[in-house]
Amino acid sequence: MKRFVVAYWPSMLVSVVILYATLVPDPVGVDDLPSLPHVDKLIHAVMFGGLTGAVAFDYGRSCGVACLSRRVMVRVALCAALSGGLIELLQGGMDMGRGAEWADFFADAVGAAVACFVAPPVIRRVIRVLS
Repeated sequence: MKRFVVAYWPSMLVSVVILYATLVPDPVGVDDLPSLPHVDKLIHAVMFGGLTGAVAFDYGRSCGVACLSRRVMVRVALCAALSGGLIELLQGGMDMGRGAEWADFFADAVGAAVACFVAPPVIRRVIRVLS
């Protein structure tokens, strides 16, 4: 278990931040900020693209960058997108003033899909520099 925590702490940190940001009624006082149309969709895409990238980075560090095949990346992105869908269902089921939105889930999936293609070359370069 300790080995897993050491290998995947960035992914766990990103997951905790996403859970806090999506399941707390007003996580950082966003109700007091000026409203920009559809900026929340961009934030959703960045959060779940970041989750996809973090999990892929941790996986690449633990098993080697050669493990970051297209199949692995699609699975990671799919899991990230599905976790976004689960969070939307949780938001819909909780009485906290937030509702489940298909558009948020779509933004989560788009962010994960973009990271599926963008993350591997970036991760390979970062791991090479760190080695």
